[in-house]
Amino acid sequence: MEETEITFHNKAKLRVQAQIFSGRTLLSTCVAGPDEVRVLTVKEMRYDIYFKNGVTGWEIAHKLNSEAKTFTLSQQKGRYIIT
Repeated sequence: MEETEITFHNKAKLRVQAQIFSGRTLLSTCVAGPDEVRVLTVKEMRYDIYFKNGVTGWEIAHKLNSEAKTFTLSQQKGRYIIT
């Protein structure tokens, strides 16, 4: 199966770790500071992506069973939003 690139835009005001899983298997991970863009690769058609605070490791957002090729994580009124 061919690898697919997933683009992550971090518009949050903190360092964020993005992790892509298939079930319990970690497929790809990266860390992005504020306003940074990173590319992750996967071989799966559908996957789960989790966004964690890069300092504490606490989960701040996730998207399950996704097929998206690009994600933007932003912060509005103290909440994290994935688009």
